[in-house]
Amino acid sequence: MTGGIVHDFNDLLVVLQGQLHLLKRRGLVQGIDAQVAAMERAVARGEGLTRRLLSFARRHTLHPDLFNLHEEMPKLCDLLSRSLRGDVKIHLTIAPDVEWIEIDPNEFELALINVAANARDAMPRGGTVTITVANEILDGSGPAHEGLVGNFVRISIGDSGEGIPPEAIGRIFEAFFTTKKRGKGTGLGLAQVRNFAEKSGGAVTASSTPGEGTRITLYLPRAAPPPATVRTEVIDAPTAKTMLLVEDNPEVADMKAVLLQEYGYRVKIATGAEEALSLVTSGEAIDIVVSDIVMPGKLNGIDLARALRIRFPQLPVLLTTGYSAAARNASQEGFVILPKPYRPDLLQRTIRDLLRPPALTA
Repeated sequence: MTGGIVHDFNDLLVVLQGQLHLLKRRGLVQGIDAQVAAMERAVARGEGLTRRLLSFARRHTLHPDLFNLHEEMPKLCDLLSRSLRGDVKIHLTIAPDVEWIEIDPNEFELALINVAANARDAMPRGGTVTITVANEILDGSGPAHEGLVGNFVRISIGDSGEGIPPEAIGRIFEAFFTTKKRGKGTGLGLAQVRNFAEKSGGAVTASSTPGEGTRITLYLPRAAPPPATVRTEVIDAPTAKTMLLVEDNPEVADMKAVLLQEYGYRVKIATGAEEALSLVTSGEAIDIVVSDIVMPGKLNGIDLARALRIRFPQLPVLLTTGYSAAARNASQEGFVILPKPYRPDLLQRTIRDLLRPPALTA
């Protein structure tokens, strides 16, 4: 039920996000910048809510990537500063020997936002959020991270707030449990943090002293740094390409088509996988297929991608989804998946990457 609701809700967010992007791109928002910014914040909050719901339902597929903490944590702290009140300050300390981790960057960002939001609410008169990042070797002992053995990175987020009562500290990671007043919290934020940590191969702990503050600590496995890259010549793919857009929701299809046409693509629309497969096999000149995963009919988007891979192995396919249990298997099969809702610029960049010819080694 949660997955179905999130799928439909994500389609609404995609339409709203895309139309706002088009209005700004066409210069039609002069004089109403504040209103547009408010709508964008509302869409962002809706996106965060869908992520938390998917994490609660354990239906969200993580997309791990190597993450350089020394480079990325200062950027994330800047993001957190903008999402907190002006009377809440962030202090970041990173040990010089901290290594890489391999995590889903979007889920990691959301986890930090969730913890920081709780810290902000616990400091109604302002205060400091202290983030420390350091390496730690775990031996599997201790009730907080029992069973974790090996090299980890410890990311600790502490506040100077009101603290959590002893009778509640053991329940704060439960879905829908909250110590906030009615209407002030969903009880899904810290549940997402726990789900993210565990699915990433780590753990999360909490400690608190009433009146003195709370500390949330993430333990995430260290990862080997990426190999040295070979310098390559990057050639941008031309946008004058024909795209087959497979989408059963007419509002989403129309919005995507207009957006992609403004980027320079010729767009054909199919309302289902069977129709799309028929168009491609009939000889239609198609340069790339962009398809939703969840669609009515005998075939879904993954079935379509598999069929196209067999018959047209050189044809790029991009799958989009707000929810699908099959997305995890599709990712393992090597298909490119773009989670919904997504920013229009991310859709454009992903398509260009798929269309880009192989880089030339210098």
